[in-house]
Amino acid sequence: MSARVLSSLLDRWLFRYPFEGRSARRYARDERPAFGDLDDRLLDMIFESPVSHSRPPAGRILDLGCGPGTFAARTRVRYPQLTVIAVDPSRDFAGEMPHPDVTVLRAAGEAIPLVSSSIDVAVMVSSIRHVQDRARTFAELRRVLAPAGRAFIVELDPSASRTRIAAHADHLGSTLLRRAFGPLVVRTAPSSSAISALAVAAGFTQRSLRDDPVQPVYILELS
Repeated sequence: MSARVLSSLLDRWLFRYPFEGRSARRYARDERPAFGDLDDRLLDMIFESPVSHSRPPAGRILDLGCGPGTFAARTRVRYPQLTVIAVDPSRDFAGEMPHPDVTVLRAAGEAIPLVSSSIDVAVMVSSIRHVQDRARTFAELRRVLAPAGRAFIVELDPSASRTRIAAHADHLGSTLLRRAFGPLVVRTAPSSSAISALAVAAGFTQRSLRDDPVQPVYILELS
């Protein structure tokens, strides 16, 4: 069996499920914190960059596949003028949010319970790989995004360098997670080209693709 086929099988068997129960608690406690200050760098890029034109005086931002709500909460702290909506299919994550002013909805990415063209900025932080139907999720994301809106897909990069992988793995909460992170989590993630192709097929235009300088993720900007 080739490495590519094995990677595809592991991706489908292990990762296309929401975090529930023990796995949700482990992710919130031992895994999500390893992203460090990635959330602030993303917010800088989206709203503070000199070339950014997406910072509204008021608007609606969607954190799709929000997990424990880390990005959504940080967004609300930095930009209290924004309406922040967090969506996740997990009973555990949709039931709790670290910021009281974030609207939380329990739903799958394939069926987002929002009105069409109602979102100005959508962000998915390491969550597109966890949906069952990625094509349908992109179609839904395109539907809820306003015509002038933008989406940012942040996903683990299977071609990331060992240095960037270590920057994350070294901060995971257990020895087993640290050892498995590179070969079983990062290397089996969907490539940027595969994710971009699905997005374009759903009607998006790729605006940019960049690597985070610290974490082993790529950032795909869509409009």
